[in-house]
Amino acid sequence: MRSLPANPKLAPNQVHVWQISLAAPGTPATVSPSPLSEDELQRANRFHFEKDRLRFIAARSALRNILATYLNLPPREVAFSYASGGKPALAPHLNHSALHFNLSHSHDYALLAITPNSRVGADIEFINPDRATGAIAQRFFSPAEAASLQALPPAKRTAAFFQCWTRKEAYVKALGAGLSLPLSSFEVAFGPGVPASLLRIRNSPEMPSNWRLHDIPAPQGYAAAVAVDNPTKDCLFQIWHP
Repeated sequence: MRSLPANPKLAPNQVHVWQISLAAPGTPATVSPSPLSEDELQRANRFHFEKDRLRFIAARSALRNILATYLNLPPREVAFSYASGGKPALAPHLNHSALHFNLSHSHDYALLAITPNSRVGADIEFINPDRATGAIAQRFFSPAEAASLQALPPAKRTAAFFQCWTRKEAYVKALGAGLSLPLSSFEVAFGPGVPASLLRIRNSPEMPSNWRLHDIPAPQGYAAAVAVDNPTKDCLFQIWHP
């Protein structure tokens, strides 16, 4: 995976992926005036815990600042529309270049994927070994995935669990299907040294060969993946510095 240049230009065959720290000093959570809309500030104030409020502000501020560089707009002028499943998109009057994006965040990090003319999904997860259980795999993974996980040596299962989870979530988020698409209704390749790929989709017109999954570099203790519905797209990665 190649790194983004200092002043990135998004080519038609590219996905740009940005890793965002939500806890570093000087993130937009501490910047005034805020680039967020009034609606976003109201959403931030509904969080019960202060750390969650600050993480939300940092993630949405980074989203606005990064998208603004591609749109050549002030961050506060970036506007969104929302699909029925809640997935955000650029407001139609701004999206002349047909940009698609997806933002994911977990604990102290967020991941943003941007590409033109293709659906895209991103997922980053904090690796919590307590979640990487056989019972959860049996509940959410396909039978073949759960069996593959169980066949691994115990020391390999936690990393493989989150490898599978992020690849599946990235695909679901690219579709914008939310909870309406069971994670067990499709299968991804995963395991030590196994390249990311979409293997099978049950009861769907979607073709696995039309999709490409990318493993994304993640901070220690995290896993990350991106899904895009164009197998020829090249993936470029960058850490965002506010």
